Amino acid sequence: MKRIYTAVVVFLMISTSVLAAEVYIPHLTGGSSDWGDYLTVDNVGSTVATVMVTLYDGSGKLVYSGDHPVAKFAESVINLKSLSTVAQSGKVTYMATDLFFRVSFLNLTGGGVAEFRLSPVQSAALGFLFSDFEGVVAWKGIALANYGAAAVSVSLYALGGGEVLETAEISIPPHSKVSAPHSLWFPTLTMNEVKKIIAVASSTTLGGIAIAGNAACSRMLFTVAVPMASFSPDDPDAGYTGTWRGSWVSNAPGYSGAMVAYMIQDGGLVTGTVDVDNTDCGNVRGVPISGVVRDGIMVVSATHSCNGHTATLAYTQASRNGDTIYGTYRQDLDGRYYDSGTFSFTRD
Repeated sequence: MKRIYTAVVVFLMISTSVLAAEVYIPHLTGGSSDWGDYLTVDNVGSTVATVMVTLYDGSGKLVYSGDHPVAKFAESVINLKSLSTVAQSGKVTYMATDLFFRVSFLNLTGGGVAEFRLSPVQSAALGFLFSDFEGVVAWKGIALANYGAAAVSVSLYALGGGEVLETAEISIPPHSKVSAPHSLWFPTLTMNEVKKIIAVASSTTLGGIAIAGNAACSRMLFTVAVPMASFSPDDPDAGYTGTWRGSWVSNAPGYSGAMVAYMIQDGGLVTGTVDVDNTDCGNVRGVPISGVVRDGIMVVSATHSCNGHTATLAYTQASRNGDTIYGTYRQDLDGRYYDSGTFSFTRD
């Protein structure tokens, strides 16, 4: 009988652990007397439910953990400041399937209210998307939480005008969060320049919200950050400036040579010069090149004199991967096809 009883207890413990679910609270205003923080739990089920609220301070220290019942077909509004005045983030653990969770903020000075639904999602990349259609917005920033048990390093990217404007590196302790206006990490950028902030970490423990409001905090907008599968800050249409050394290989067997290109990119335009060795025109030096970069592909051309003829080189389908370029070329002589092949470059 003792063995059977023990087995039943273990089974119940495992079942409870497996069935438990969590949603996360990425931002609370602990330490500020100007704000009220409220957790609303909606129970649309036909039985009483119990949730466990866990709160952490700014250093990630546990400051509260307790159970709260929610009646059937009812809701419970929990004043989180009454549980802890220093809580900065937290989580809600539950087992019932008919529960929904929201956190609301009341600015006690300006009277503004903001609310967002809690999510179980954690991610390694988050997009904080700001809404700039309302002209009264006077500040905007992010609240970024680390729900994991270890500190995490995060790269922040400020986006605006179709490009990455600036980057910043931060570290967030376990069970903690950072929250501030954009200017804390990007002091040289104006609020209107920053349209999005992307956060990228090596661990899938991030959550957060984009925050914005007017000067009086009477009108506010808090929006859950969007989980992203990945984010690459390397713009495929940028980064062709430099000295590139490589070689060309003709489609005709046995013909190849060295190349050096000196390129400057200005937006979508590329200019510079190219040196090409071992051509039928000899070693060609300082030939002007010009072209464009569009959708990650560079297309440039060069024209020079070759033994009394006009030679035109067209370098096409040139794609860049970091400091390497691969592509194809075609050479015309007096407007007629002469040769074609491939080329590759590596940046100094």
